[in-house]
Amino acid sequence: MELSLFYIGIAFAAGLASFLSPCVLPLVPGYISLISGVSIDHLKSGEGSRAQARRAVVTNSLAFNAGLSLIFVSLGAAAGWLGASITSNPWVRIIGGVVIILFGLQLIGVLKIAALYKDTRIFSNEKPRGALGSFTLGMAFAAGWTPCIGPILGTILGLAATTGGWQSGLTLSAFYAAGLSVPFLITGLSINRFLGFYGNFRKHLHKVEVVSGVVLILVGALVASGYATRLASSSLASAMGNPEAWLESFVKNRGGGASPAAPVQTATDASTLAPDVEFRTLDNQSFRLSELRGRVVLLNFWATWCVPCRGEIPTLNAMQRDLESQGLTIVGVNTGMPDTAEDVKDFQKDIRQEYKSLMAGDEARAKYDMAALPTTYIIDREGRIRQTIRGARERDAFEAALKPLLAETSATAAGTTTVSRNQ
Repeated sequence: MELSLFYIGIAFAAGLASFLSPCVLPLVPGYISLISGVSIDHLKSGEGSRAQARRAVVTNSLAFNAGLSLIFVSLGAAAGWLGASITSNPWVRIIGGVVIILFGLQLIGVLKIAALYKDTRIFSNEKPRGALGSFTLGMAFAAGWTPCIGPILGTILGLAATTGGWQSGLTLSAFYAAGLSVPFLITGLSINRFLGFYGNFRKHLHKVEVVSGVVLILVGALVASGYATRLASSSLASAMGNPEAWLESFVKNRGGGASPAAPVQTATDASTLAPDVEFRTLDNQSFRLSELRGRVVLLNFWATWCVPCRGEIPTLNAMQRDLESQGLTIVGVNTGMPDTAEDVKDFQKDIRQEYKSLMAGDEARAKYDMAALPTTYIIDREGRIRQTIRGARERDAFEAALKPLLAETSATAAGTTTVSRNQ
């Protein structure tokens, strides 16, 4: 599934912060010498064999970073997979945010969590042999890397768990690993410049910890409050294509928070009829809302990368089960930006949608407002839009809009049968 650039940027920046941390940056030259088998003085010199030394640095650094990244990516994917099974519980988000805040306090120095000062890296006087040895060393280095990097890596794993899905966890941890590995490789190619940089920068190492800690506290507060979804849930395509509409929806949406739904307004004008555009099922079959005439429809526009959209799914599942016999049909329509039907099918392996699942096309995107996600249309038995809800809502807010419509009668309702679900 796709992730917001907000989260991807955090993950990459976290990797850079880890590289600049006090227990990583001073060790970089030693590790470059260890994995390349060449002394620092030799790397600094201009001898004729320098080109061969550079090749050894590049080859073994790539192998070292691959081993290091494998550990981080595996941890991230596992955290995302585990989080997907419990992400509907708001306490998961709250506890995850609190843990991130504690990590931030640890970096600043307010807390002293002894376990995070324990160093389990194993050093050896024997140099690794070739790329395979460097790969193994990278895995061992990452597996035992707890001081300083522990709070930052823990934050990325926490984000992976609260965003849900092993794909999200894998993506976040991959960008974290990239933020750490890229400067490591650049250092090996320009050791003289790195040593000059380190000589001037080392007096600022504690400042890096403090700044990183403040950022973690802010991220933790955003995650715990649910306000981070304000930055993560708006469609990037909408922001680029129509920034004015996106900004307006950004302010109105408040991150998909659970603000009270507006009162249901009865509509009688023909212009309020829901556009009867063509949607496509996940099996690429045509479907129109007119096929549901006589039933009350909750039309929910969403995307796999939208955090508040995922949070609504358990609520929508429960309402479909409980209110279907009263005439309710819930329809989830993926915006198709940039998701595909296959992306949705993969998503449903992690988070099940027990209601009709469709894909929007160009016509639907043109006639329905999808500037903010999730956006939900409440449609009565005659096919009229009675309410538009932007942002996530709790069940009681949805039912306040739905139950008056379910109690209404219509000429077509008497002959209506239950519509089968199409996953």
